[in-house]
Amino acid sequence: MLLRFVVLSLAAMLLAGGGALAQRAEVPAEVTAVREELRQQCDGKASFKPRFQSVADLNGDGLPDYLLDYGAVVCGEGNKVNRFCGSGGCTLDIFMSGAGGYRQVYGDNVRAWSIKQARGKPVLELSLHGGYCDLAGYQPCHKRLSWDGDDFVEVAAR
Repeated sequence: MLLRFVVLSLAAMLLAGGGALAQRAEVPAEVTAVREELRQQCDGKASFKPRFQSVADLNGDGLPDYLLDYGAVVCGEGNKVNRFCGSGGCTLDIFMSGAGGYRQVYGDNVRAWSIKQARGKPVLELSLHGGYCDLAGYQPCHKRLSWDGDDFVEVAAR
C-alpha cells in the first residue's frame, strides 16, 4: 500500500512538472515557420514524427526552449531517404526563449543528441561527425554544451 502511494505520488509530481513547462507557452511563431518551410521543401507532403519537436528549459528561465530534430521529418509517403540528413547526421535547430521572444541559438548537423544534468544545469550532449573533433568523419566525436547566458559553451566530460 505504501509503495503504491509513493509510486502514484512520484507520477503525479512528474506529470505536474513536465506539464507546467509544456503548458506555459504556445508554440512560438519561429518554430511554426520552420515546420511550414519544411512542408514547402517536401512539396507540401511533410509529416513530423513525435520526436521532431522537443522542449526543455536550457537557459533556466522557466520557459520552454524548442529543439527541432530534422531526422524526424518524413517527405512524402513512404520515402525512405531523409533529405535533411547525411553522413554528418541530421539538422538540429534550437530556439531559445528570451526577453525579446525566441531566437535560433543552434543549427547544425548532429548524429545524436540528448539532454543530461550536470551540477544542476542542463547539458546538451552531442554525437557529431569526426571533423568537429579534428578526426576522420567516421570516428566518434562527442561534445557537451551548456548555456552560459549568451551562447552554448563546451563543458568538460564527467
